[in-house]
Amino acid sequence: MGENMTRSTESMADTLPIYLFSKTSHPDVRHIPILSTEFFQPYIDFSKYDAIVLTSKQAVPALCRIDVSWKTLPLLTIAEKTAEEARKAGASVMLSGDGYGDSLAEIIINGFADKRWLYPRPEVVASNFGQKVRDAGVSMDEAVVYRTSCNKETAGLILEDNAVLIFTSPFTIQCFLKYYEFKPTQKVVAIGKTTASALPMDVKYRMPEKPNVDASVELAKMIAG
Repeated sequence: MGENMTRSTESMADTLPIYLFSKTSHPDVRHIPILSTEFFQPYIDFSKYDAIVLTSKQAVPALCRIDVSWKTLPLLTIAEKTAEEARKAGASVMLSGDGYGDSLAEIIINGFADKRWLYPRPEVVASNFGQKVRDAGVSMDEAVVYRTSCNKETAGLILEDNAVLIFTSPFTIQCFLKYYEFKPTQKVVAIGKTTASALPMDVKYRMPEKPNVDASVELAKMIAG
């Protein structure tokens, strides 16, 4: 028994810590809330639209602050996690994408081009998703409903040099580089292609098969040992 306990302790000691840089936490890793969100309340006449497209979970509380009538419109969400957040708020989700904005554009252009779309979005976006849809002749209005910024309170945190870092958006990388620097001993997981493109050229990374936090955490745990 003593030998087994020793091996177990050594195994735990050999496991690298995992840091998740995101807005929301995950129970299996150390969460670094490197982003903060400020919500806006622009006037939106929801009766002008047939459907809403959501590219992040943050759009849900943003819409709830504006007008409850948004829940009467069918939703297209970027991924299932965003759909879950919308359903919790009482909205109806007709379809979810694969985690990338380009997939949403294809869904709208190929299947729902006749609808009038509302795209509630952050102040700064990582892709030209909305313009791509409009260029295809689809009616889509954009409304800036929240702003994401770097959380200054995370600036003084000490990260271990030997660790696995998970990044969930290009902006989490921008904020990381504002407060920290990459170490050669750190392993990096990028949630998807758009996020990976924001990494410095000399930083090696791995991506999960599916662009979501759960898959990223599982990959990080495998890397951590």
